[in-house]
Amino acid sequence: MNARVPEPAMIASEREAIEREFDAEQRAIGRRRWLRQVSFNILGVILFLLLWEIAPRVMPGINLAMFPPPSHVIGTFGDMIASGELFGHMLVSLQRAASGFLIGGSLGVLIGLLTGQLVQFRNLCDPVLHGLRSIPGIAFVPLAIVWFGLGEMSKIALISWGTFFPVWLNTFIGVRDVPNVLLRSAASLGSRGGDVMFRVVLPSAMPFILAGLRQATATAFVMLVAAELVGASSGLGFLISFSHLVFRVDMMFVGLLALGALGFAADRVFVALLPRIFPWYGGEARR
Repeated sequence: MNARVPEPAMIASEREAIEREFDAEQRAIGRRRWLRQVSFNILGVILFLLLWEIAPRVMPGINLAMFPPPSHVIGTFGDMIASGELFGHMLVSLQRAASGFLIGGSLGVLIGLLTGQLVQFRNLCDPVLHGLRSIPGIAFVPLAIVWFGLGEMSKIALISWGTFFPVWLNTFIGVRDVPNVLLRSAASLGSRGGDVMFRVVLPSAMPFILAGLRQATATAFVMLVAAELVGASSGLGFLISFSHLVFRVDMMFVGLLALGALGFAADRVFVALLPRIFPWYGGEARR
């Protein structure tokens, strides 16, 4: 008597059950890995704060006003939040950083595409762009004040200047190094001009462009502090500079921590948006 052959529906059902069990197991492994990572992160922060709290109290000759422990900084932090002063400085700084990032990032992508695709334009611009890139952006602070004054324009111009170069360089490298096999394949299928740019060059260079934009988010906050340390009446850079003048190191730490929090939040938002805007890039974005 012949053995009974399993029906196709039964095989499909068993396969789906195995796949669901495998997916559930992988999600559980991912959750455990995430919890372990978060636990170690929290433990590291707690140990750092504990060491910071103890060190100025036990080390001889340490003035707590000049090297305040976290308990003092947290107290000042709470007072500044309650008064709304800290949020005001953070909002001003965030607006400046976002404006400069948008201007510098947009110009960086545009010039990167042009220099990556047009050889003669690249040869024309290379000496100037690479020469200017070698000059630290902070060195342009006095010049920006002379040209644009002490208002918002000088600060946005400095941030735009600082964010332009990492975006331009990464975009240029990504566009220049598009594999020839992709370009030849597109040409053999009849793609020309704009089709090649938007369907082949840009998708291929996108990881480089996104890396440049992510690097530019950090550069924006570096240039923000440089711009606000001189000639500003608000913002986190002004808060740090003012705290130095009145010997309020606790307020200085509050400004530094707020600046770090803004930079970290901006980077996390950037990473979180990548898989939504570019689903094919989601796996890399989570690393």
